[in-house]
Amino acid sequence: KRLAQGPPEVPRINHSSSRAMCTSAILILTTFSLAEGSKRGIARSRMDLRELQALSPSVSWTYNWALFPGPSDRSSAMEFMPMVHGGQINNSPNSGTYNALLGFNEPDIDSQAHLNPWEAANMWPQVEQVAQNMGVQTLVSPAMCGDIGKGTSWMGSFLNACQNCRIDAIAIHSYWCTLDGLRNLVDSYRRFGKKIWLTEFACADQRYDVSMKGQIKFMKEVVPWLEQEPAIEKYAWFSYFTNEWSYGITNPNPDAGLVNWNGALSELGRVYVSLGSGRRLTGNETDNVTMPEFEFNNTAPIFA
Repeated sequence: KRLAQGPPEVPRINHSSSRAMCTSAILILTTFSLAEGSKRGIARSRMDLRELQALSPSVSWTYNWALFPGPSDRSSAMEFMPMVHGGQINNSPNSGTYNALLGFNEPDIDSQAHLNPWEAANMWPQVEQVAQNMGVQTLVSPAMCGDIGKGTSWMGSFLNACQNCRIDAIAIHSYWCTLDGLRNLVDSYRRFGKKIWLTEFACADQRYDVSMKGQIKFMKEVVPWLEQEPAIEKYAWFSYFTNEWSYGITNPNPDAGLVNWNGALSELGRVYVSLGSGRRLTGNETDNVTMPEFEFNNTAPIFA
């Protein structure tokens, strides 16, 4: 910020006023930093508490494609967002209180929720009841796969069939590997006039480098844009290492994991928590560790 040049004499300083101004500046900067990180989330199920703690506070929210949080989600300060994944809807009044509820997961493809727009619209009042029971502030639409034509067609039909429904934001997924590809996807959903939640994204295109190095390059391009783009209300990185993908679409599968089970951030994870967040890393977050054998997560949705 450029300062105007003052008069030749040195002005007298009101110290109490200066302290108040400094305090106000600190509050403004702190608020900006928190607001910046409030968009950023992680899409991954069965996370250990150490994983969640390693990502906090730069990553503010998580979800696991299920209606209820896991034990670590309950213990963590990171915000959990429940999801009504498919046609089996649990509208128990004792399901907890949350800020948002995510709708059906990829109903536009057979391997996930697999609902046509009219089936989903008929079921949506039940989803609204779940949202009411949870006291949510934001009810998010069914999440569309990364196929623009298929997704926008499904969403348009769903909204036409559900005109009196409560839908506060639109959810989409992206596995494009360029900023232009992601922008094009987001632009295609602006027509619906709602905020957008990008609830799965990573680089998963056979034509591009899907190694961790490639993921880092992609992440550095897209995360700053997601942070400043007003249409994007939330986004969540699809955090799975190359041997964890259940519905892989490249060979090898993308190496997109942010954090190891023991809480050690991957190189990609270090980038994710530091981009635009103002967080300083100590250098101990990615200590090289010998990873023991363990059962990989097999609940990772992705469009085919």
